[in-house]
Amino acid sequence: MNLGEWRVAAVTRLVEAGIESPGLEADLLAAHALGRERSWVLAHPGALAPKRLESLLARRLRREPLAYILGWREFYGRRFAVRPGVLIPRQESETLVESALDGMGGNVLDIGTGSGCLAVTLKLERPNWFVAACDVSPTAVRVARENARSLGAIVIIKRGDLFEPFRGTKFGVVVCNPPYVDPLAPLMPEVGEWEPPEALFAEEGGLAMYRRLAQEAPEHMMGWGRLIVELGDGMSGPVRSIFEGQSWELESVRPDLSGAPRAAVFRLGG
Repeated sequence: MNLGEWRVAAVTRLVEAGIESPGLEADLLAAHALGRERSWVLAHPGALAPKRLESLLARRLRREPLAYILGWREFYGRRFAVRPGVLIPRQESETLVESALDGMGGNVLDIGTGSGCLAVTLKLERPNWFVAACDVSPTAVRVARENARSLGAIVIIKRGDLFEPFRGTKFGVVVCNPPYVDPLAPLMPEVGEWEPPEALFAEEGGLAMYRRLAQEAPEHMMGWGRLIVELGDGMSGPVRSIFEGQSWELESVRPDLSGAPRAAVFRLGG
């Protein structure tokens, strides 16, 4: 079977499995199996389809995330390594990067860094900034350090909860994509069955980590600092109420490409 024939059959099976973008995913699986770029696969439909393709397709049909199969996900124009146990970077999280880049910068802490996509991107975009990151997951810390090394970013990455690994240091900017999914919320199989639950779910209807950040961050931030958090769908109002109840002021909200409020910037009130 050649690549063109395999692609037609694979797209049909991916559609039947309810997977979005079946053509793109079939191309990426083929490119991964061949060690080529997607453009090469599209330009060579008559090439022999390797036997390994069927095992890769079977994994995807079991709803294993494509990023885990490929071993990477693109974020802010760069490839970040990912593997099971680490949250897969999402395009909407790029709004946190953009909000941070708009600010004064200085020394930055990324809480719950996961793959390190936020911290590494900020360091590469602003090489003169001091950037630190932390995560409670040892797997996430290993992968974040791997990404920092491979992409050439000098980022201090430690294991620990919230500000604990950097106690005694005050930050000008704190960014955080917290777990904000209600434990009872229905999720796509790729998310709910594969991605790390500690990076997804939070009690209090998904609001628990926002409450901790609002309470604990002032002790670890400079007076002029900014706290930037990702917002779950429909959470803009409740999150704002939590922070304003702890004497924070909402400075701005940045929408993602779909127009949904996604990154909220808070400053300490007077």
